[in-house]
Amino acid sequence: MKKILIVAAMAALVAANSFGQGSVVFSNSGGTPITMADGTTRVPAGATYQVELMYAPDGTAAADFDSMAVRVGGVANFGPTAGFFSGGGRTIDSITPAGGFGLFQVRGWQAAMGNSYSSVVASGNGVAGKSTVIRVDTGNPVIGEPAAGLVAAGLSGFSLTPVPEPSAIALGLLGAGTLLLLRRRK
Repeated sequence: MKKILIVAAMAALVAANSFGQGSVVFSNSGGTPITMADGTTRVPAGATYQVELMYAPDGTAAADFDSMAVRVGGVANFGPTAGFFSGGGRTIDSITPAGGFGLFQVRGWQAAMGNSYSSVVASGNGVAGKSTVIRVDTGNPVIGEPAAGLVAAGLSGFSLTPVPEPSAIALGLLGAGTLLLLRRRK
């Protein structure tokens, strides 16, 4: 009976490990603060500005990161200290092998202008910014390894800057092109 229990426990451990998971601490505490466009004023504490954690599989090309990345968990607010956020532990279910490497990026934006970095950038309204993409050797929650800290992995500060609106020339060209297409149809 003892052998059967040991074999069953080993099989359960192997099965759990085969799903692959990795964990990180979504925080910049102890690192460099996030600032406003001037590079010195820290993002104020509270829900006016938010950050999200983005993940893409290890080996994703830099040019493909934006199209491959997915949000991990919910958004985090800044505080209690200006320029710093602490979104807690995050587990990524698709990291293989468990506790392996993944690519991560922190993105911030003005919450009143949208519910994500991408929505603010697409609208051309508000302020937004993002960190460099960092490669993180995640913790393995299956065997109780502690979550990897983003700051220790190289997360550095970045600035939230005004998102440029589409230029008047680009909008004018788009309108002129539309008028020409409509005129050709008639």
